[in-house]
Amino acid sequence: MDRRDFIKLSFYGASLAAACAAPALASLIPPHFTYCVVAIGVQVTEFRDGKPSNSKWVAIGTGFFYGHLSKPDPDLTKRLYDVYLVTAKHVLDGWKAQRVAAAANGMLVSDLMVRVNPIDVTTPATDIAVREFADKDTDWTANPNGKDVAVISCDFEILRKRAFGVNFFAGDEMAADIARLSQLKVEAGDGVFVLGFPMSLIEEWRNVVIVKGGTIARIEDLLISRSDAFLIDALVFPGNSGGPVVLRPELASIQGTPPQTRSYLIGMVVSYQPYTDTAVSQQTQRPRVTFEENSGLATVLPTDYVVAAIVLDKKMHPPKEPPAMPPPQATPSPQVTPPAASSSPQVTPTPAPSVKSTP
Repeated sequence: MDRRDFIKLSFYGASLAAACAAPALASLIPPHFTYCVVAIGVQVTEFRDGKPSNSKWVAIGTGFFYGHLSKPDPDLTKRLYDVYLVTAKHVLDGWKAQRVAAAANGMLVSDLMVRVNPIDVTTPATDIAVREFADKDTDWTANPNGKDVAVISCDFEILRKRAFGVNFFAGDEMAADIARLSQLKVEAGDGVFVLGFPMSLIEEWRNVVIVKGGTIARIEDLLISRSDAFLIDALVFPGNSGGPVVLRPELASIQGTPPQTRSYLIGMVVSYQPYTDTAVSQQTQRPRVTFEENSGLATVLPTDYVVAAIVLDKKMHPPKEPPAMPPPQATPSPQVTPPAASSSPQVTPTPAPSVKSTP
C-alpha cells in the first residue's frame, strides 16, 4: 500500500486506546497520544576476535508519527493522510557520527530503528528498522529553512498488519500551528506535557513513554513573528530531542483569558537552554573551571516546520493515489477529556481492527 493512509476518525477516543488498556479517564493526555510516540535507537554490537561478543539496543532520541491531510472531506471517515515519522535532524546527524566512531573502534552500529509495542499487551516490544516501514525509494527530508527537523514518509499499513499499537497525530484535528495557537490565545503560563525518552530510559518489556509536565515560558515573540521557536519551563535531557510537546487542557482560567480545553500537538523539542557557571580561584580571582548546566528551559519548534519539511518531501517524492477501500470499523471508547468549548468535538484517528499476532 502507498504511504497515503486511509483512516477512520471517531469522536472521543480510539479503539486502539481501549485495546491497549488505556490509563484512567482522569488523564489530561488523550491515551492515544502516547501511541504516536516511539523511541528511536540503534543496535550496538561489539566484536572480539572477529566475532560478535555483545549487542545491546540504545535509544538516541524520540520520534512521533504525524498525519498530513492529503484528501480533505466533510465526512471524517473519508479523509486520507500521508503519515510521516518525525524527529530532530540532529538525532540523525548524531547517529551518522556514531556509526563512524564505532567503526573506528571495532564496533557496529545498526540502521536507525524504532521500538514499538504489539497490541497484545502480553507480547514484549519490538525493535524494527525504519527502512522496513518507510516508503520505498525515499529517504529522510530536512526542513527547507534549515530548522532542526527531519521527516520520512511511512507505509503505516505495514505496522498495522503486524498488529503494532501505533497511532499518529492527525495534523488537521490534533495539531496546532502558529495560526491556531494565536486563535486559541495560547500564552505564557499555559501548561504543556513533554513526551519522550530522556537519558535513554527505555523499558525492556514495553515501549513506555515518559511524560513530563511543564509550562510555556515564552511564546509571544513566536506569535508576532519575531522568533522561530518558543520556550517551555521543563527539564529535558539527551533523548528528549525530537519528542512532541502537547498542550495541557485546563478547565479553569483567570478572568479575561480563555481556558485551554483540548490537547493539541504544538511543537517538537530540539534542545535545552544551557547556562554557564564559572568557578573562580580565591587566590588569583581568575576563572579556573567552567561548567555548563541545564537551565530548566527548553527550545521547542512549532509544527509549522514539520509541515514545511513534509511539503518539501511531497515535491521530491510525489505520492501515488491509493486504491479505494472501505473505512475500517471503529470501536467507541469512553471520553477521556472534557469536550471542547468550541462547536466541533475532539476527534482522534482510529486504527484498523485489532488482531493478535506475533511480530
